[in-house]
Amino acid sequence: MGWHGNDLIHIMKLKSYFLLLNIATVMVACSPGFYYKPDPAKTDANNTFLSSGATYVVSKTNNAMVILTALKPAGGQLQLTVGYLNIGLDRADVRPDSIRVAEDNGDVTSILQVYTADQYMTKLHRQQNFAVLSKAISDGYSNQNAGFSTSTTNTSTVSSNGTIQTGTATTTTYDASKVNEANARSRQELNQMAGSFNQYNQSVNQTLLRASTLFKGQKLIGLVVVNANPDISNKIYVTVPFGGEEYNFTLIPNK
Repeated sequence: MGWHGNDLIHIMKLKSYFLLLNIATVMVACSPGFYYKPDPAKTDANNTFLSSGATYVVSKTNNAMVILTALKPAGGQLQLTVGYLNIGLDRADVRPDSIRVAEDNGDVTSILQVYTADQYMTKLHRQQNFAVLSKAISDGYSNQNAGFSTSTTNTSTVSSNGTIQTGTATTTTYDASKVNEANARSRQELNQMAGSFNQYNQSVNQTLLRASTLFKGQKLIGLVVVNANPDISNKIYVTVPFGGEEYNFTLIPNK
């Protein structure tokens, strides 16, 4: 299916917003990983466009348009960038919790969990709190040992028969000031770690897609995180309900 003039205008309006979101998406990614691309057997090439190295798939009805791309960071969660455009409806609800994602394993299709924004932020906070706690415990143990120092000196004695005997003597001392210095360094590092997490969370939180109502002519773009196996590399199916219609996408790894 080819695009008419109005369709191209709609896509161009959304494309600039996708470029901005791509910058934020990279921040969420642990490392580049790979993007998905539309399955050529299921997708008309005319219904795709490139932006910042990613292939976006467009699905359109007379009243609305949904645009999608997917990124799988190495070691991270599957990420969907979803764009909605209400073309002719009085109103249409964006419901990220209604998006469905399935992985095609060949013999079986597995349904994957799609996080709401609040669910993902809760998961992120939990992981970060665990990381901070683990560092605090490890530092506490190491810092206590920092106060101990051991020195070895050579010794020699003369026995009653005039024989000289040599050996070593080990002395262990404890310096509380070194423990205090180590604790101070750890507190500074933990504060910096917490501050970095806070800045990261603010960036992520601003990109996540949340439930919204779009009136005629309005658009919305956001990030949806999917709980997938870190080694996922199979075909995926994505269904995005919007405005009483379902927009279906079939994607394969682009690697």
